Amino acid sequence: MLETGGLVKKSTIAGTEQTESLHLVDYLYDYIGADLERVRGAIDRAYDVQGDLMRDVAAYVRQGRGKMLRPALVCLAARAHGYDADREDGHIALAAAIELFHVATLLHDDVIDKAPLRRGRETVNAKWGDDVAILMADFLYATSFDLALSTLNPATLRLLAQTTQKMTEGEMLQIERRGDWLTVDDYMTIIERKTAILFSAASGLGAMIAGAEYEDVERAAQYGLSFGMAYQITDDTLDYEAQTDNWGKRVGADLKEGKQTLPLLQTLAVADAPDREALRAVLGNGRDFATVQGYVHKYKAIDTSLEVAADFSTQAIAALEDFPPSNRAAQIMRKLVDEILVRQH
Repeated sequence: MLETGGLVKKSTIAGTEQTESLHLVDYLYDYIGADLERVRGAIDRAYDVQGDLMRDVAAYVRQGRGKMLRPALVCLAARAHGYDADREDGHIALAAAIELFHVATLLHDDVIDKAPLRRGRETVNAKWGDDVAILMADFLYATSFDLALSTLNPATLRLLAQTTQKMTEGEMLQIERRGDWLTVDDYMTIIERKTAILFSAASGLGAMIAGAEYEDVERAAQYGLSFGMAYQITDDTLDYEAQTDNWGKRVGADLKEGKQTLPLLQTLAVADAPDREALRAVLGNGRDFATVQGYVHKYKAIDTSLEVAADFSTQAIAALEDFPPSNRAAQIMRKLVDEILVRQH
């Protein structure tokens, strides 16, 4: 268990009381807060653009900055693999690159989904139009690639390019299956290629900039992939029972948008025939959340989904098994995995 200086709180999940460190963000920032401040500075410089419209859009996008989890993984993986993060700045460029890349994917997703809101704010496409959102995303992609190139390591740019390919494949599969019922395998493929692959890139880039051996870079990337799968599956369960004040969007928002996530798909897979038909009828006619939530709970699909997330968490931990307890960065990466299943937002 990760030592945290005695700062603890308690949380409950699936009826089990668990002890966890003082809010992980506080603990994380205590270790790499200076790194993340430098990353923010690099991102702010990227948003220093020309033209009134560009400046307005850039300022708006910058205001919606998220948890910075992907940049944190870059910094942690670099430090875990021996990178001298106090004297070098290659990890800062890559961490900024991965965050700008992430924001670009969100802008494109919102256009594809015709989404009016993201985390309670108007999307760029809703506020300025699809053309502006697409161009802003393209600008951020280009900036991300430019930052990767600044490390003078072409492998980093290649990894970002390969990540773009995988994410595009995931988006295209989702479009291909639009209007159809997904299988659990479809869902797993989509979240791997749309979400987990970027976490994989973040941790892989961190190991790469540290000069890790190929096998170690692969293990770091596997950590990120498994972490990302567990993170997304847990996020999808929160759509059914999150503490809304903390989560940042309404419970049931994914269902309202017609998203087929694991709790729903697990329910459809095991429900008896009458319940399955009744559930499909509700989904095709208004998507009444309370009714759907009732079926999800009846078939214990939240617990089943969290068991799948726990399996991926175990895989992520296994990718870190060669690091000694004295490696603080690796220990925090383990703690990040522990936090996934107890997160409430």
